[in-house]
Amino acid sequence: MSRSEPDGAVAAAGGLGARVQRLRAQRGLTQRALAEPRYTAAYVSAVESGRRVPSAEAVAHFAERLGVTPSDLTTGRSPAEVVRLRMRLAEADLAGAVEETATVCREVAGAAADLAEPVLEARARLGLAGVALRRDEPGTASAQLDRAEALLVGAAPHVRAEVAAGRAGLAYQAGDPRYARYLLTEARDALVRDGYPDPTVLLILHAELVRCHVALGDEGAAAEAATQALALAVFPAPARVAGLHLSVAASLLASGRTAEAAVAAEQARQAARQVALRWLLACCHRARGQGRRGAGDLAGALADLAGAHAVLTDAGQPALAREVGVELAEVYHALGQPGRAEALLRDAVDLGGDPVVAARAERVRGLLRDDDGDRAGAERHLRAALAGYRAAGRRRELAAVVLLLADLMQGWDRPDDALDLLREGLHQVEQLGERVAVPRATA
Repeated sequence: MSRSEPDGAVAAAGGLGARVQRLRAQRGLTQRALAEPRYTAAYVSAVESGRRVPSAEAVAHFAERLGVTPSDLTTGRSPAEVVRLRMRLAEADLAGAVEETATVCREVAGAAADLAEPVLEARARLGLAGVALRRDEPGTASAQLDRAEALLVGAAPHVRAEVAAGRAGLAYQAGDPRYARYLLTEARDALVRDGYPDPTVLLILHAELVRCHVALGDEGAAAEAATQALALAVFPAPARVAGLHLSVAASLLASGRTAEAAVAAEQARQAARQVALRWLLACCHRARGQGRRGAGDLAGALADLAGAHAVLTDAGQPALAREVGVELAEVYHALGQPGRAEALLRDAVDLGGDPVVAARAERVRGLLRDDDGDRAGAERHLRAALAGYRAAGRRRELAAVVLLLADLMQGWDRPDDALDLLREGLHQVEQLGERVAVPRATA
C-alpha cells in the first residue's frame, strides 16, 4: 500500500478485498482463475488482503467474473447476492444432511452479516440452532436462538415467530413438552390475532404442537393440530416445486431481473422448508390417522398411517417407523388384510428397539393367530405381549392383554385357565407403579 493512500482508502480496500475473497471462495474460484487473463494471482492476493486498492477497471473485471455488479462489490450492498444466499438456504433444506446444512448456514450467516441483512442472518442462525438440536447440543442451540432473536428485533411478527418455534423445540428436547406447547400456542394465537397468519410459520407451529400433544397424552388435540398443519402443506411434491423455483430464480438472476428472482427464491424457500419438515409432517399424518381410526374411518387411517410409515422409513427414522408400522398393522388386521399386517409386525419384533412397541406387535400377532384358528400360537404371542408390558411397567396395556387372553381362553373352553390368568395378571398389574415417559425429539 502506498504511503500516499489515505486511511479511508485503506479501510475501503480491506472491506472490498474481504468481499472479493468471500465471493471467490463461494464460487469455487482460485485467485488465478479470478485474475486471468488481465491480472495475476499475486494482484488478487494483494487486493483481498487490503494491500492494494483495485482500479475501476479491475473492480469491473472481478465483478464480472464473480457474477455481481461493480457497485455490489464496492459497496457491499448486493440485492443479487442476497437472492443467492436465500437460494443457498433453500438448497440446504433440500439436501437435509446435517454437516452440509451446518456449513451452508454458517457461510450464509457470515455473508448476511457482511451485507447488513439481519433477517437473512437470523434465518441462517435458526438453521444452525436446528442443527445443534439434531446433534443434541442444547447450549449451542440456545446461543444461536438468542442471536437470532436479537437480530429480529423490529422484524414482522411472523418472522419473530420462527424463534418461538425454535425455543419450543429446545424445551421439548429438554423433556418439557408442556412449556413447549405453551410457547407454540402463544405464538400461533398471536399471529392470528395480530393479522400475520403466515401459512408456512403456522404450519411449523401446528406440526410442532402435534408432538407436544402426543407427549402429553392428548390424542384429540394432536389430531386437530395435525389436521391444521396438513391443511397448510399445500405442495404435493415440495422438493420438485422447490427445485423448479430455484431454476427460475437462477434464470432471472442471470438476466438481471433481481426483484423477480427474489420472489422465486422465497417461493423456493417456502417449499424447501416443507422438505426439511417431512418427518414432522409424517408425525402429523400419524396423529391424524390415529384420530381417524378412533372415529371409525379405517380407510382414512390407512391412508395417513401408510404415508407416515413410508416417509419415516425414507427419512431415516427407524424407531418411529416401527411404531407406526404396528399401528398400521392393527388397521390392516381390522380391514381383513393379515398378510400385510404380518410383514409389518415382523419388523417391529425381529429388529429390536422399544420393548413396548414389540409387545404391541406381539398382541396383534396373537389376534392374527386366533383368526387363523391357531390357539397355541395366539396364546404364545399374547403371553409374549404380557411379558413385554410387564417388563416395561405398562399397567394399562398389561391389564388389557390379560383381559383379552382370558376372554379368548373362555371361548376356547378353558375357564379354569382364564380364571388363573385373571388372578395372576391382575395381581401383577397392582404391583406395578405408573411410569410416564416423555419421548425425546428425534433428529
